[in-house]
Order: sequence, then C-alpha cells, then structure tokens
Amino acid sequence: MTSACRQIPSALGVVESFSCGFPGARWAGGFLESQGSYAMTNFDQLIAPNDLSTILGAMREGLQIVDRDWRYVFLNDAAAAHGKRLKEELLGRTIMECYPGFSETEVFRLMRRAMDEREPASLPNEFKFPDGSARFFELRIEPCEVGVMVLSIDVTEGRSLEEQFRQAQKMEAVGRLAGSVAHDFNNLLSVIIGHSTILLEDLKPIDPMCEDLKAIKNAGERGSALTKQLLTFSRQQAIAPRLVDLNESVRDSEGMLRRLIGEDVELLTQLARSLSNVKADSGQIDQVVMNLIINARDAMPDGGKITIETKEVVLDSSYATAHFGVEPGPYVMLAVSDTGIGMDKQTQARIFDPFFTTKEPGKGTGLGLSTVFGIVKQSGGIVWVYSEPGSGTTFKLYFPKADEAEVGVPELVDPVILEGRETILLVEDQDDVRTVAGTVLRRYGYHVLEARNAGEALLTCERHPRAIHLLLTDVVMPQMSGRELAERLLALRPDLKVLYMSGYTDNAVIHHGMLESGAAYLQKPLVPEALARKVRSVLDSAAQRPSSPGK
Repeated sequence: MTSACRQIPSALGVVESFSCGFPGARWAGGFLESQGSYAMTNFDQLIAPNDLSTILGAMREGLQIVDRDWRYVFLNDAAAAHGKRLKEELLGRTIMECYPGFSETEVFRLMRRAMDEREPASLPNEFKFPDGSARFFELRIEPCEVGVMVLSIDVTEGRSLEEQFRQAQKMEAVGRLAGSVAHDFNNLLSVIIGHSTILLEDLKPIDPMCEDLKAIKNAGERGSALTKQLLTFSRQQAIAPRLVDLNESVRDSEGMLRRLIGEDVELLTQLARSLSNVKADSGQIDQVVMNLIINARDAMPDGGKITIETKEVVLDSSYATAHFGVEPGPYVMLAVSDTGIGMDKQTQARIFDPFFTTKEPGKGTGLGLSTVFGIVKQSGGIVWVYSEPGSGTTFKLYFPKADEAEVGVPELVDPVILEGRETILLVEDQDDVRTVAGTVLRRYGYHVLEARNAGEALLTCERHPRAIHLLLTDVVMPQMSGRELAERLLALRPDLKVLYMSGYTDNAVIHHGMLESGAAYLQKPLVPEALARKVRSVLDSAAQRPSSPGK
C-alpha cells in the first residue's frame, strides 16, 4: 500500500486533466488547485496516509494501480464498482487472473506500452460483463513508479443520450424526405385517379376499356394509401384530434383484434380502472393498436401471448434526462407486449425506418411500425421498445395527459346532395392537377374560375362582377402561400369560404399536423367524389370561420 500511495499526488493530477470534460468530476482537481504546487511536493505533510483511501473512495473516477507483475496494488470504490467486483477479489491478484482473456485486448497493449515506454494513452472502451450486459468507459492510462495507473469514467448514460439524439435526427431527416416524396406523388395520383374516374363515368359498363381504367384507378388508390402512411410517419398527415379514452379504444377493438390474431395466440388486457383522456385522432389510435398487435402476432409463429396494458404514469426529470426528447409530466401509457422471438439491438435501431422489415418478401410493406411512430409523435407522445432475442418485445407508448377543457375540430356536415351552382375560385400551380379538379367540379354543376398562382387569383377576384362563394386553394405555392392568399381575398370578399388542399401539411394551415379551428382542409390526392363532398360540406357549413385559417 505504501508504494502505491506514493503515486497518489500524480494520480490526482491525472484526474484533474482527465475529468475536466465531465460535469461533477472536478473535486480532485479542485483540491490540487486550492493547494497549488505545495500539494504535489509536500503531500505527505498535508494528508496522513491513512486518509488517502477515504479521499480516493469519494472520487467519482475509478482509479486502479497495477504493478509491473500486473497485480492490483490499489483500486478505489469507483473502480471496483465499474468492474462489478469487490476490491477484496482483486487486490493482490493479476488482471489476467481476474479477467481471463484480458491480455488479448487493446487496453492491455496500451498498459504494457505505458509500463515499457512510459507512454500515456486515452481511449474509449466497451466492457462486457459475464451476464451479457455492457457499459462504456473513457480510460486514461498513465505510467507510474510501481507500474501503471488506469483512471476510468462511466459514460454509458451519455453515450445512450447521444445515440438517442442521432436516432431522432435520422428519423427527422427520413420523415422530411418521406413527406416530400409523398407530396409530389400525391399530385401525380390526383391526375391518375381523377382522370380514370371521369373516363369511367363517361363509358358504358360494357365498354372493354372499363376494366383497364378500373385497374388504373385501383392502382392509384393503393398508391394513395401508401402515401398516407408515409405522411403519417413524417407527421405531415392531417388529423382531427379529440379527447380519447384509450381504455375505450382498446375495448371497442378487442373483438376485431381477437379475430385478427387467430386461435393460437392468447390476448390479455390489463386496463387501468380509471384513465385520463389523451388528445389524439381516435381512428389513428385504432390503427396504432392494430399495427402493434399484427407485429406481435407475426413475432409468434408458433403461438403465444399478447398483453395490452394501460395506466397513468408520471415521467420525472430523471427519466427525462435519460431519454432524449422526453418532457417531464403526467402521461397515459399504452403498452403492447408479446412472448415472441424478440429483437437484437441492430434490429431495434431500424424498426421504425420506413420500408424496413424482417419479414419475407411480399409479406409486409415495412410501414407498420413507422406508422405507429409517426402517429404517436404527431400526438405529442413518445415510443420506447424493450426487447431481447428469445424474450419477447414490449412497445410502450406515452401520450401526454389531455387538458379536459380542450375540444377538437368541429365536424362538417356530411352532405346528401353533392351538386351545386355556386362559384368556386380554384387556385393550383400544378396545371394537370388544376385541370382535373376544375373538370370534376364543373361536372358537379359548379361555376369554376381557375388561377395558376396567387397573383392571377387576386386579379380574377377583383375583376369578377358576381359573388365568389368558395376559395379552393393549394397550401404551398410560389411567391404567396394559400393562407396569405386567403387573407388578401377575405379583405375583398368577407363572406368568402375557404378550403385548403395539399399533398402534405403546412404550418400555414396546420400546426404540427393538427387541424386548426376554422380551417377546412382536403388531403391530396384528389378523389372526385371526396372533392365534391368536401366542397359541398364547406359551402353548407355556417360554422366555418375562414377569417382565421391558421390561428
């Protein structure tokens, strides 16, 4: 112990330089700073040798000293804790005895170089324990009189947060790309679905062209379902949030879910007796549950058990600190667990990526879990997955507890008659989309004024001598957005009603993907009957307040 203690002043100096980048790990350096160089030259007079263990035991950094025979001659409590061993198990024994295979590691090579060549080194190190777990450490290796000193700082939590941050950045980037692709694709689908529908209406059912047109239309509709999932993942899908009881959602869909999973899978529910509401789109919540149940079923080819659980939880500041993007506060948790094959870490890192699937080709789109991710995120919630190979999987979804005073977007009346005689100002910068929309509206009896951009729309509005009943405008256009255009036109015609349309959502009308009060919105691709129905609903609705489209 005496020879090892002689190394303590220099060890504390190493701690000073080593720990400067780690919050809460500066006390040793502070000690040296307060004592100055006197601490280094007169250490024995300042502190009794019996007190050294107490001082070093309070250090957050691990400190171990190994002699030239590779035997532990000193280690503090932090170093022992880092290795999940007792000090008594290590002192006096060689590292190779305590950790078989250590002589084959990079750490051993650098420690030997420090002994032989007096060359210090620093490196990150992943230490794997016999139970299969692992933790990450930053190591500093310094030569000393008796052999070598190794200082260690556990950075596992910090690395975990960095990885969560990188994952969040990746998902955000992929989401933006998916939303952009879906936007452009929706414009193309509007033309395909619109024209095929118009042609089908003009042809007699016995015409041989009908089957080909139906195939084109069906393909367009399948493409529309695909883009809807992409928009959901990218959190750009328009939703109508309302107060939702997750218990009620689970109970309402339980019968359908049991039929979905088959007889060889047992479905259990553990629902909280009393549960606060969350603010979400009820249809999307049903989709979330169904996607998770399908995912669980597919993970149990030989049968098993699926458990759906709900409960209220409070995520405190310590949980938020350890989980990137989490805000402390009250949440409502929905968990789906299975007893299936589980997932390794590499698979878990990609499960929310669009089009990633572990299923055989043709047996999955790879959008089920990415849709779950998008829906939960768009509702202000968070998703965490817990899984081990062979030990099943649990998805935990946390939705913020809703303010009971909040109300959703008022529903428009579903019209019985779709035709009309009103005048509609149609503003769309894509020529082919504007053409098909104008054709559809005229076929339903409306008088349509077309404009390619905001400037043309303003000029048309000023010159048109009679009433204009509805502005149907794209959200995102060059030079002026749909919202800005609506505000300018409402100043000229206060009774004008407004219906926005777009291939993706925009903050001009939709804040974080949620419909704002008073803003009517139609998601592309434009389907003729859906377009006519939405136009009629807005025209017939006295509750619409287009004067505040984004507020």
